[in-house]
Amino acid sequence: MKKIGIAIGGFFAFILLILIVGLVFAGSFITNSFLVKQIESALNVRAHVEKVNINLFSALSGIEVEGIILAPRDEIANSGRPLEERKPISSGTIQLGKADIKISFLALLTKSLKVNKLVLKEPKIALTMYADGGNNLTSLFKSPKIVNGEPNPALSPEALAEKAEAEKEAIREALENPSGPFSIKSIPVAIQMGLVGIQNGDITVNMQKSGQVIQIKGLDLELTDIDIDGSDLDSHNKVDVNFDAEVTVIGKNKNEAAKFLLDTNGRLTPFVVKTGLVNPVVRYNVKMLEDSFLSGFAAFDAISGELPVLNQAGLKLDKLKEKAILTKDVGFEVEYSNGKITFLDEPTFPSKNYDLQIVKGSYIVATTNYHEMKMGVLYDEAESKKSIAGVDEKIKQATKGNGDPKEYRTKILGNLIKDDRINIPFRTYGDLRNPTVEVGVSVGSLTDLLGGAVKDVLKGKMNDELKKVPGAGDALKKFGF
Repeated sequence: MKKIGIAIGGFFAFILLILIVGLVFAGSFITNSFLVKQIESALNVRAHVEKVNINLFSALSGIEVEGIILAPRDEIANSGRPLEERKPISSGTIQLGKADIKISFLALLTKSLKVNKLVLKEPKIALTMYADGGNNLTSLFKSPKIVNGEPNPALSPEALAEKAEAEKEAIREALENPSGPFSIKSIPVAIQMGLVGIQNGDITVNMQKSGQVIQIKGLDLELTDIDIDGSDLDSHNKVDVNFDAEVTVIGKNKNEAAKFLLDTNGRLTPFVVKTGLVNPVVRYNVKMLEDSFLSGFAAFDAISGELPVLNQAGLKLDKLKEKAILTKDVGFEVEYSNGKITFLDEPTFPSKNYDLQIVKGSYIVATTNYHEMKMGVLYDEAESKKSIAGVDEKIKQATKGNGDPKEYRTKILGNLIKDDRINIPFRTYGDLRNPTVEVGVSVGSLTDLLGGAVKDVLKGKMNDELKKVPGAGDALKKFGF
């Protein structure tokens, strides 16, 4: 996924570079036909650009491009047929509704790069992850073999040999004159940006191996109030971030397994003040909105392996398998570093059937799907009372009504009960798609109870403790203790 992100980012950066070059040269030759020619000469795609808008009174400050589409390369792209002689492409692998960039070139005179606006509107990406680990975007970002009906000169033996030699020379230069890591302090230009981001994005990811589909709709990623000056990081070193999206996971059975309505924001410190190096750690305030839901959580499938024993004891937990819809917005803070997302607090996600709790320090590595999370399920209060009453009834039957059932229940069930609600702590780790789950409660005493061996439970495991319980003495005598 990391390589995919780099590839997609590379494409958008390529488009923006062309736009900036166009601004420098007053935009006189930047047309939709020109952009299509440049894109198809560099990328292995069939391209379409609907319109280029340049205001004559702001040719040195703004340009807008509409209707950019990238599709798999075909003979039309290979031949270099002029755009006006082609039929429009209706859809593609990557689509971009509009690219809008406005730069203040006058600011460059004061050694300051000021971008008033740099927004990609309504980008749409259709990504397929193949079973072998590849994806359908890789081929798009290769150099095309044919350009304007002729073999691509950039792929000629001479050009490839020259490129290889240049790479060797760069390696030799790096070995002879090693440089330190990139530091913003080495950049003599202060950077100020008003709005940079993506608006109303739509990404669909088809997982060929698992049959799952991940849909990201309404993607809004905005970087605002960007203020960076390498010579004065104490005062100029901030970026405000807002990220909103609706993420839906559709299972192989075509049913929605989960939907996350996300609203995140935060102020980032992009560089380390002392060194100027890129800050490897960032923190986000995340809000998961009401009506987000989870269905078919893999960890619950593992927990369900214990359900027969619990059900026989009177603990009915069938609602764990039902869709859990968030009943209110939940905010929490996470830390991101090198692909690792760590929970910095302990959020509780309430639903109609149960509350899902996450323990501080739980983490997911987004680049590998590895995770280690300590969690807990706190069952619905009304359902818990019914189940606990069922256990108490079994204890009454076993003890013939002698003693306080709650005292026996506490000794037998232990941490299965929390605040008069059924509580199931568990740990899940490994591959997020096929996790290893360890339930943090013991059901051994329940098994004994169900087998009719109440005597063994009382005598072998909690005899001394129960003798201390008021009223328990008579009950123990009747059982021969």
